[in-house]
Amino acid sequence: MKAHHSIPAQYCFALDFNNYNERIVHYSNISVLYYQFSTSVFNETIVIADGCADFQFCCDDGCQSAILWGSVITPTTINYQQEKMYCGIRISTSVSRRLSFIPYAEIINLGIPLGAVIKDDSCLLDDLTLAVSFSSRIKILENWLKESGALDGYKVDLIDYCIDKIINSHGTKRITDISNDIGISERLLRKKFNKSIGMSPKQYSRIVRFQNIISDVLYGESFQKNNHTDFMGFSYYDDSHLIKDFKFFTQMTPSFFLEKMLDINITRNDASDLIK
Repeated sequence: MKAHHSIPAQYCFALDFNNYNERIVHYSNISVLYYQFSTSVFNETIVIADGCADFQFCCDDGCQSAILWGSVITPTTINYQQEKMYCGIRISTSVSRRLSFIPYAEIINLGIPLGAVIKDDSCLLDDLTLAVSFSSRIKILENWLKESGALDGYKVDLIDYCIDKIINSHGTKRITDISNDIGISERLLRKKFNKSIGMSPKQYSRIVRFQNIISDVLYGESFQKNNHTDFMGFSYYDDSHLIKDFKFFTQMTPSFFLEKMLDINITRNDASDLIK
C-alpha cells in the first residue's frame, strides 16, 4: 500500500544547513527516510507541512538530544543548537499515526523530548554520537526501529484506505467520493481521520497536493532538465490557487521558491531491506 511508503520532502535542511544527506529505505511493509545535516552559526530553519512524524537526534558529545516532531500545519521556525551534527528519521503519515507510545494527533504542531514518551535510551544517543558516517548512523537507527516494532506489518484499515486514495490522486480525490467508496458517511470519515491524523481529510489532501510539487521540483529530472516555471500540471487549475498555496505553505511566491531551490541539490538515494 502506497500509504505506508510515501515520504514527503523537507527542503529546509538542505537550504539552511550544511552537508545534508538523505536516503530512503524500502522495507517489505513500510519505507523510512533517514537524513543528517550540520548546523552552523545560523541555527534556525522553517519547516513546512508534510503530515509525517520525524525523530531527530543531536549527535554531539555533551549536547545530545532526541526530539519527536509532529507535522506542522503552517510554516514554522525551529531552532537548533549551533554547529552541531543532527540525524533524523521521517516515516509516512500512515505509519506515524501508529506510534505506540503517543497518539499522533496530539503532537501536530509540536516537538516533544523522546524521553518523555518512551524509556530513556542513552545508549542510542551515545552510539549515534560515536558513529563516523551517515551509513553507520542509518544502521544504528534501523536496529532501533526494528527493536521498537516500528518495522512490523500493519493491518490496513479505512484510514489507510483514505490516505492511500488521497496520495494516489495527488490530493485531488473528493472526500465525498472516498467516503462513498468506504461505505461510511463523510461526517464519520472526517471524525475518524481527525482523531487519527490530527487534521481533516481536506487539510491533508491540500498538503499532499502541494508536496507533489515540492517532490517534483527537488527530485524530478524532467522538471529540473526543462527548467519548468509552469505548475499547472500539478492539479492546480488556475494561478490564484497555486499562488495561494505557495504563500500558505512556504511564505514564498512560486517564482521566488524556484529561485531559492536553485541553491540546493538533494538526491534521494534509494536502498532496500538493509536489515536482514
